[in-house]
Formats: sequence, structure tokens, C-alpha cells
Amino acid sequence: MLALFRFFIQLAALRRGPQDLPASVVLLVLLAVLNVLVGTANGVALFGGLRAALGANLLDLFLTMVLLFALLQFKGHVARWQQTAGAFFGLGVLAGLIMLTVRSLAEALGIGGVAMLFDLFLAIWLHIALGNVLRHALGIPLLAGVMIMLSYTVLGFNLIARIFPPVVLPS
Repeated sequence: MLALFRFFIQLAALRRGPQDLPASVVLLVLLAVLNVLVGTANGVALFGGLRAALGANLLDLFLTMVLLFALLQFKGHVARWQQTAGAFFGLGVLAGLIMLTVRSLAEALGIGGVAMLFDLFLAIWLHIALGNVLRHALGIPLLAGVMIMLSYTVLGFNLIARIFPPVVLPS
């Protein structure tokens, strides 16, 4: 388990690629479930409840799997789908756990604004790390991978928000 954690830290630092992740259905399912659980925990306030946050995260999981399959199919690398999806989900778990930890600490210290700023930097880093996964999986430049991720985020969130509208929090 420690080796897997180290792998995702190295993947996040752009030192590894998805091809270094073992191709395992069990690992993929585990990472997908953890990704949804951590994402749901992070999304409860945004979506106004556990049920909506879970629905939004399940929809995001489905859209991510479809996007990755389509991109890999287009490039003729569909055999890389399992490792690429696992890398995406693992990075999502890592980022989500960091986000939960920082937000909890910041709220306990009464500096919630700092947590929001940290979330922004974490989101930027996550897009770069996921772009790096696409770089390796698709054989494209890092910038192209990041642009695909930014485009997916905008389109995916808009679709998810139509089905599970975010709650407007009072100022």
C-alpha cells in the first residue's frame, strides 16, 4: 500500500506515468470507489447534501471513463485505458484527501479563506498532473493534455451542474 501511495506522489510530481501503474481490475475498482467517496465528502457543501454530491461524483466518474476511452480509442491506445483511468482516479483520491485535510485544519483555525486559496492551487496542480497522465497515455505534449483537462472540467462541470445544481452559499 505504501508503494502505491509513493507511486501517486511521484505521478503528482510528474515523475511517473500511468504506464507504471499495475493493470489490475481490482485496483481500478478500488481507486474508483475511493475517488467517489472522497469526492462526495468534498462535494457535500457544494451540492447541498450527501445524495446530490454522490450523484455528481458518480456522473463525473462515468464521464471521465467515457472521455478516457474515447481519447484512447481515437489515438489507437485503448489497451492503456485501465492504467490511465486508475491514474486519474488515484490522483483524484490524493487531491481530495489533501483538500479535506487542509479544509478541516483551516476551519479549525478559523482561516477558511486560506483553504479556498489552497483549493485553487490544488486544482491547478491537479489539472497539470492529469494533463501529464494524458501526455503519457496519448503520446501528446503536456500542454495539450492540460488543455484537454481544462476543457473537460468546463464541459463536465456544466453538465453535472445541470443535473445536480450547486448550492449558492451565503457570503
